[in-house]
Amino acid sequence: MNGNSADRLDPASATSKEDLARCLRTLRIRADSPSYRDLEKRALQIGRSLPRTTLGEVLSGRRFPSKAFLLAFVELCGVDPVAEPSWESAWNRLAVHYKTDVRAEPGPGSEDPRPDLSRQELRAARQRVRELEERLAELHAATTARTEASQHAGEAVGRAVEAWTAVADELDRRGERALAARARTALAELAEAEFAGAGTGAEAGAVARAGVGVGAGTRTAAATGAEAAAPPTGPEPVTAAGPFLTAGPLPAAVPPARSAPEADPDAAPLPGRVTGSLPAVWNVEPRNPEFTGRDAVLSDLRRRLGSGTAGGVQALRGVGGVGKTQIAIEFACRFASHYDVVWWIAAEDPALIGEQVAALAVELALAEPGTDTATAVAVLKAHLRGRNRWLLVFDNADDRAGVAKWLPGGPGHVLITSRAGGWEGIATTVPVDVMERDESVALLRTRRPELSPEDADLLASALADLPLALAQAGGFLAETATRVGDYLALLDTHATAVLTEGSTGDYRKPLAAAIDLSATRLARLDPLGLAVVRLCAFLAPESVPVHWLLAFGRSMAGRAPQAPGPLAPGGPLAALALADTDPVALHRGVGSAVRLGLATSTHDGVRLHRLVQAVIRDQLGEEAADVRRHARSVLVQAAPGDPEDPATWATWARVVPHLLAVDPGGADSPELRGLACDAAWYLTERGDSEAAARLAVDLRTSWTATSGPDDRHVLWASRCLARAHREQGRYEAAHLLYQASMPRSRRALGEDDPQTLRLAHGQAINLRLRGRYEESRRLQEDTLARYRRLLGHDHPHTLHSANHLAADLSALGRYEEARELHQETLARYRRVLGDDHPDTLRSANHLAADLSALGRYEEARELHQETLARCRRAFGEDSPHTLRAADSYGTTLRRLGRLEEAHRLQRETLARYRRVLGDDHPQTLRTAHNFSETLLARGETEAAHRLQADALEAARRVLGTDHPETLHAARHLALIRSGLGR
Repeated sequence: MNGNSADRLDPASATSKEDLARCLRTLRIRADSPSYRDLEKRALQIGRSLPRTTLGEVLSGRRFPSKAFLLAFVELCGVDPVAEPSWESAWNRLAVHYKTDVRAEPGPGSEDPRPDLSRQELRAARQRVRELEERLAELHAATTARTEASQHAGEAVGRAVEAWTAVADELDRRGERALAARARTALAELAEAEFAGAGTGAEAGAVARAGVGVGAGTRTAAATGAEAAAPPTGPEPVTAAGPFLTAGPLPAAVPPARSAPEADPDAAPLPGRVTGSLPAVWNVEPRNPEFTGRDAVLSDLRRRLGSGTAGGVQALRGVGGVGKTQIAIEFACRFASHYDVVWWIAAEDPALIGEQVAALAVELALAEPGTDTATAVAVLKAHLRGRNRWLLVFDNADDRAGVAKWLPGGPGHVLITSRAGGWEGIATTVPVDVMERDESVALLRTRRPELSPEDADLLASALADLPLALAQAGGFLAETATRVGDYLALLDTHATAVLTEGSTGDYRKPLAAAIDLSATRLARLDPLGLAVVRLCAFLAPESVPVHWLLAFGRSMAGRAPQAPGPLAPGGPLAALALADTDPVALHRGVGSAVRLGLATSTHDGVRLHRLVQAVIRDQLGEEAADVRRHARSVLVQAAPGDPEDPATWATWARVVPHLLAVDPGGADSPELRGLACDAAWYLTERGDSEAAARLAVDLRTSWTATSGPDDRHVLWASRCLARAHREQGRYEAAHLLYQASMPRSRRALGEDDPQTLRLAHGQAINLRLRGRYEESRRLQEDTLARYRRLLGHDHPHTLHSANHLAADLSALGRYEEARELHQETLARYRRVLGDDHPDTLRSANHLAADLSALGRYEEARELHQETLARCRRAFGEDSPHTLRAADSYGTTLRRLGRLEEAHRLQRETLARYRRVLGDDHPQTLRTAHNFSETLLARGETEAAHRLQADALEAARRVLGTDHPETLHAARHLALIRSGLGR
């Protein structure tokens, strides 16, 4: 960042430590978002202190910084605190409020214990720092070389470990478990020391990398060099009193229940990180303690991902239930210490990916909570492209195009799990098949240690080595102590169960039968647990919070069940209605389902695999529709509230996947239909208008078929779809919807119904965007009068209408009338919603544009400058609110003759618009036109001509040849050409 940039970040507006924190976060983003670790390291190099824990507290607004901390931070982010005294002034002003001892920092005229360095001395000191950094890099390279040499020296020890692992396993097979345990214990202690950072020798490192802790001989614990490298040959005692083993090949050993990390000298953990430690940014589900085998797949993945940029995106492809998700979790956990960031994204529904990617931007403090999805994702992609040591996992992604647009690129890693093919071009496919037989046997014996290898082999064969079926069987055996022969007989009698969705080839019947057995057992053991499983079978294969289930139970308790419904005695959900009187029983039921392998416990709820869901739904038969209806009721109980309120957005993010799973288009419940429409509106509010349009199309099509085109919810869904089209710049598509819906709403609901008024408001906005300014004004004026009469002058809907009516007046050239209405509306917005609400800032930007059009340039500049600063602080650089404010500000700067500032701001704004909205979005074209005017004013006539010609061609294509903006662009191009003599 250039501290002398004309586009300086001014902390003078900060009135609290939270405001100051927002300024500091923005400054960090402009400095390319250095990590906390990097800031701490660079501070130490210049004799300052920026501890990572303090950085987190200060930048989150929880702690007010010391002056030394603040000045060091801004300097490391590229701002010279001497040349920019506003930072120190802001600190001095706020320090009084937070009772910070200002005297602790030297003030003007006081004696400063630090040396009074001249600028020349300061430059010399910085040069010395750079020299020390170069020397440090040389030392680091030398240390790395020595480390690699140590690793090679330890490979002989690793080979010995592998040989002695086979010895210990053979002891196990022959029944000498005590000796085998002693052998394993010795090396496990060495491995533990290595993992805890205590192991320093090459031997300890090789032992850990080779797999100790799962089996090795005691001789290896003490052996070194060539002696350790020699595998056992001929009869030789394992211990002083132990039995002798005959020479010759050893039988195949049972694989361990947990595989240790493979040797990977090219991918050492981060400096200061202990092997196995988790990064600060991490949202992966807990590691499966019973994960077994898959070493070949994991090693291959690590090798591929470490091979460079071309291998940075890998797709694990296999049938359902083959264990792709578990492999991805194990990979993330096993190599967690190699990453700064690991982020898990449930990618089954492409419409919900953007929300989760945006959440990572918030977690990294690149965007504020509530920032629209497009902005947050754009900032995140820019950040990740300049960083390595990050891993994104897109789980259950079957839509190639739905994933491709979210991939950030750059030197980090991406892992995709999918049942579908077609990943060529964006990822390298890694096939995942069923488990090897020895791995299947090991997995079963993990759950049932006393199971013999022969019995485990019989079970694995019957279950076709499918991991999900094996896990089901292992849970059943562990819970019920059923003998293997009895279980195999039960499999035969229940093998008629089949899956109803997806394709698992030869694995369908074994898996369905295993799930059927576990469900039958759960019905006897804990009926409430089975009711939970049945209800969750109709929701998404994502975490279902337990408090949702409790709320549903409370709402059902006390109601007279409608026989023979699901909640009636003997019904599939009857036990769930009792959860209100005994909440502990609900948690116990969840635990029972988890123990039997039907569900997975998450940090706040329970989740079912999609194939388990399919079998459970199939088992319900004719009762499935009634259970789905109650699953919908769970979501109605969990309704987040107003989709325009950012405080509800975190809850909306959790509800939407489950809402899509219950087929809201097929619902006739007014409550669920309203929830679905609010979900579509929420998606648009968050900036994902594409996902909103898909949902709204589905709702509108389904409900029109069942309820007719005049139904209230059909009209509501139409309004959601029209707005999504409008945000995408598809004004004609939006116009057709408004034109069809408005007469129906007026006829069916009435002129003053809220639904009719909101349709009219949206239609008026779209008319203005289509260049129909007078029609827009008349319709918005009528809508505003109705809003004022029904809701009053200060209701947010009334203010929205007033704001857009003023915009109509401005478009018609009635600037003074527009200014008066905008000024009044802005005052009300500030009183009702606050200074930083998006609607308030939109109104302020409109008022500033009116002032500029009236020639009151200096007033306009001051308001533009304040509005842009607030937008940047509240929404980030790429938000549509920020970009609109920047575009308008650039026009005012040009009119003031401040051409250099206007040029820099508009050039950057145009680049951001193209990246966020695309080259042909109408707003991008407006900014291109404004920038061409600035280029012309600067004398860059050829550049202005090229830009305007391209913009005019796109405007004719997107807006039409008769649109006022197209005609204005044509006149401007003619003016440029006349200046060129063309």
